[in-house]
Amino acid sequence: MDDTLLVGVIFIAIGAVMLGLGIFFFVRTRRFLRTAVDATGTIVELIESSGSEGGTVYQAVVEFRTGDGQSIRWQESMASSPPVGQPGDTLRMKYDPANPRKARITKPTRLWFMPVLFGGLGVLFFGIGVVLAVAGIVAS
Repeated sequence: MDDTLLVGVIFIAIGAVMLGLGIFFFVRTRRFLRTAVDATGTIVELIESSGSEGGTVYQAVVEFRTGDGQSIRWQESMASSPPVGQPGDTLRMKYDPANPRKARITKPTRLWFMPVLFGGLGVLFFGIGVVLAVAGIVAS
């Protein structure tokens, strides 16, 4: 097998896995949004940690009330720099009424980051793989 063809097949496989992950995160987000309920939360704390590249990243701790008046204290799973806001800032939230601890900040970057990241990289890798595979087939 030609090296270019082999590399193309590897890129196609990696692209297919990433596309699969992108689709998984897309479906999971859509399913969440279908049943989620709106709430307004207030940032009560920012938790600092070291980022993977040495900088400081922040996770917001947000308090919000459910439709039935239950107070929920929720920590976002995604850390960022700069932070999503400062203590005292209000945020639009969505939460699962069956499990209010499953909540998300409704900023598009918070909701769609994973589907766009994995889907975009999947398309890129898959496309490069197809080009390489075709070039390897033509060359042999």
